[in-house]
Amino acid sequence: MKNTICDKNKCTACGACLNICPKKCVYYKKDGVGHLYPVIDESKCIHCHACEKVCQVIHPLELEKPKTAYVGWHQDVEEYKSSTSGGAATAFAQKIISEGGVVYGCAWGKDLDVEHVRIDTLHDIYRLKGSKYVQSKISNNILTQVKRDLKSDLKVLFIGTPCQIAGLKSFLRKDYDNLFLADLICHGVPPVSLLKKHVKRIAGTLKNVQVSFRDEKGMSLKIIRAGHVIYNKHLWLERYQDSYYNSFIDGYIYRDSCFTCRYASSNRISDVTIGDFWGLGDDFKIKHDYGCSCILPITNKGLQLVREAHLDIYERSVEEAVRGNSQLRSPFARNRRINLFRFLIVFSGFRLAYFITNFDYLWTVFRCKMKIGTRIKKMLGR
Repeated sequence: MKNTICDKNKCTACGACLNICPKKCVYYKKDGVGHLYPVIDESKCIHCHACEKVCQVIHPLELEKPKTAYVGWHQDVEEYKSSTSGGAATAFAQKIISEGGVVYGCAWGKDLDVEHVRIDTLHDIYRLKGSKYVQSKISNNILTQVKRDLKSDLKVLFIGTPCQIAGLKSFLRKDYDNLFLADLICHGVPPVSLLKKHVKRIAGTLKNVQVSFRDEKGMSLKIIRAGHVIYNKHLWLERYQDSYYNSFIDGYIYRDSCFTCRYASSNRISDVTIGDFWGLGDDFKIKHDYGCSCILPITNKGLQLVREAHLDIYERSVEEAVRGNSQLRSPFARNRRINLFRFLIVFSGFRLAYFITNFDYLWTVFRCKMKIGTRIKKMLGR
């Protein structure tokens, strides 16, 4: 049993090979970090090479430049406030479902599983909301279900990372007028298994536990159990306090393919790209208290979706959007710290690997806190 589909360092786990296999002999297996990789059970394989034919690594798809750029947010104030970056994805989903269509996107499951699901009611859109800084699993039937919906003439919106969009396009092998593709500006994907271990260490269990990566103050990891916040570390105020969030930000736990991602570019794979609009120019004076979406329509279909959704949008230049977001220019660069962490985690586990890799940073933070504590004591006369 081995991965014989493509170069492991470039595999994105897009799910195309799992879904296309007529004998269902392709399945996922974890590597030393926890990432999922497709493995072929050769005892069942009939050597049809269907998995190779739909592999986006072996057969790269063409990318296109954005037609323009918009900054925007949901017109409904409550929807806007409850979204993490303007609510563009929610507006797209509402439009498609209100027209009798279905939406596929990333959702939390039981015990913090994260996978792509199908929703067909406005009530269920909440399941797709919120940032999830882990890789969503594409199961061995989800792309097949998308194809069935398309052939049934349903409007379908599929939201995912660029490589997941590419996987779906490769699997379908043709364009559909009733298919709308929205990709996220992706910085890299960690495995959900590491998040689960991190949360379980803090909360003691995964049952009745929720995780939030963003709040009104920005990037903050919250662990919520039975409706009560039991853990809250703000990334920018407490930079090295949470090992998982910092490992994500510093790229330690991304897939190998993330460091050479061909989709981390201004050229895109979907109908519309969405994310945070970082680096918005000072000339933009319109009030936006709860963040804003960067919206890059790539195709005419994507442009129509943007203009017809319930969004307040304002045209900006593509150059401004690209300038403010590094992942629209190049993939995250692999460095010595990342290499050290990847080597250590296989032998020592996540926490020790993180501590050793960041020892100099953590020591500096500790010394600063000690100095501050001493000064406060002096001020209080103790």
